[in-house]
Amino acid sequence: MLYACLTVPALALEQRLAEQPELRSRAVALADESGLRVAEVTAEAAVRGVRRGITLREAVALCPRLAVLEPRPASTLHAAAQLVEAAAGVSPLVEEAEPGTVFADLRGLEGLYPQPGQFEAAMLAAAPMDLPARLGVAGQRFTALVAAKTAAPGTAVRVANEERAAFLARHAVEWLPLVTEHIERLRLFGITSIGEFAALPMQAAQAQFGAAGRRAWLAARGEDPEPLHPRRVVLDSVHERVRPEAPLISREAILQGARQLLRRALRQPRAADRFVRQVRLQAVTEDEQLWERVQPLREPTNDRARLWTVIRTQFEYAELPGPVAELDIELGGLTTETGRQPGLFVDHLRRREQLDEMVRHLRVRFGQSPVAQVVEVEPWSRLPERRYALMDYDP
Repeated sequence: MLYACLTVPALALEQRLAEQPELRSRAVALADESGLRVAEVTAEAAVRGVRRGITLREAVALCPRLAVLEPRPASTLHAAAQLVEAAAGVSPLVEEAEPGTVFADLRGLEGLYPQPGQFEAAMLAAAPMDLPARLGVAGQRFTALVAAKTAAPGTAVRVANEERAAFLARHAVEWLPLVTEHIERLRLFGITSIGEFAALPMQAAQAQFGAAGRRAWLAARGEDPEPLHPRRVVLDSVHERVRPEAPLISREAILQGARQLLRRALRQPRAADRFVRQVRLQAVTEDEQLWERVQPLREPTNDRARLWTVIRTQFEYAELPGPVAELDIELGGLTTETGRQPGLFVDHLRRREQLDEMVRHLRVRFGQSPVAQVVEVEPWSRLPERRYALMDYDP
């Protein structure tokens, strides 16, 4: 088995630097969504003591000439989608672990790429040219990830199975798949490299960190058992997008634009006589801020009024981050169901299933089940109030 990992470290920061390449040689920090702390830094900023997690005030005090950039989630999401498509152009089995990191299963590709290094070159060539993509190839997910992180921008690193343990041993312990608290505990123990962690007994790692410690210990030894979870490609969907000439400010204008998108989506040939299972709404503001909602439908429907009720409710209660420069609607999970044939006789089982589903819905909404049931407790008791008890109905 062979895995490839295509990654762009600090994707959000690299996306902003691609828009302003003159800042690549300067000390730059990317603010987080709150605009109060540092999310990512360049190497020049890190040399001056600026690091992730500190406040912007502290960062500017450490580096007065620091350039601070605001995040643009919409651009970052678009760049992450480009990386996924680049990997999918080489392998049909692709998993996006996080925005900017994509894994691909390379099994069965030997016939398409018979020469060594061909699929590495193909995947790097498909990656966005303005982003410093790196590629790692190994027999395990974690080893491929570490190989990608060590590769130079625009290059690939391949790790053979017999070299995986020695390759991983020399890298920092921070690269292990553990949370920050666990990494800090390892440093208190004097463990600073992956090799030192791999030298521990597995029982010690599992006793300290539980199941995560066992997985990290196996990964450190080049025996990562984590399989690939390929993405689910949604083919049965219709998609519509609009970019108004002027940004939409009022809620009425946004609703009018959404109504037009719904009409256009339902007029597409693919949506004819088909039912919708899920609605995805997306709005991009002038400064590339992203608002997105995904609403699964309890029952598939192709009724425009019902779909519009779902969409209108989402927008009426939405707190949009600014004037909307782009609206996007996707109707997904299209099914061929066009009608339902009711039973000739009363279907008690169907009614019970509907009742259970309604109770689950109410429990999610209110935090507890609002329905109770009478349960027989002590039928032999002479006191009527002790024969039965009222208990929450929990299907």
